Amino acid sequence: MSLAAEKIASGLNGLVEQLEVVSHNVANAQTAGFKRRVLTFEQEYQKSLKALEGSCSLQTNPLQTRQTVDFSQGQLIQTNRPLDVALEGRGFLTVQTPEGPMYTRNGSLQLNALSQLTDAEGRLVAGRDGPIYLPADVSPAEVQITLDGTVRAGGTEIGQLQLADFGENENRLIPAGSGVFTAPADAKPTEAADLKVRQGYQEGSNVQMVEELVSMVTLSRLYEANMNVLRRQRENSQAVLTVVST
Repeated sequence: MSLAAEKIASGLNGLVEQLEVVSHNVANAQTAGFKRRVLTFEQEYQKSLKALEGSCSLQTNPLQTRQTVDFSQGQLIQTNRPLDVALEGRGFLTVQTPEGPMYTRNGSLQLNALSQLTDAEGRLVAGRDGPIYLPADVSPAEVQITLDGTVRAGGTEIGQLQLADFGENENRLIPAGSGVFTAPADAKPTEAADLKVRQGYQEGSNVQMVEELVSMVTLSRLYEANMNVLRRQRENSQAVLTVVST
């Protein structure tokens, strides 16, 4: 395989990875608190693909496959469920896992068998003073959560949500699956001072379906165009071999 063909083939593998990212965004368009992945190539290749006769070859335009996360605010959706919370502003809920603290925007909270507050995956929601327990004689309907994350049950304060803000380091958070993020060891969170907790709401995904569908079309067209380039190169090579052999 020629060097040019190797570049295109490598780029095609990158396109497949990008298609998986778009598919992941689309699949989570209805997931509470989901933050879309961003394709770094979009602006550059959207321009060149407005007309396919333009320069869109991966041979001359190497594809960068680095991914980032768009942490922009999603729409707040009212559910009236007392254990649902939406975060308004920059910051995260902290959850405890065997691998250490992780961070999420999905505020669809639950109670486990020990009446501890957990996220939808059963991970303990961190309070400022440890796990938050709901007293046995209080029902979830009696839970009140204030804008600063203070949790009351039957009028008694039982804890306060540990809200984390990473400031300029937010873009260094690493997706860890199931709606949570991990932080590099040198990126320490601070208390989220400007974050508001809205009880009875969920934050919707920030996926913009039209944008994702445009990206999917762009990727498909780019993939097809470069597959055609590979085919022509292969046909030309075979024609040269045929001429030489005769």
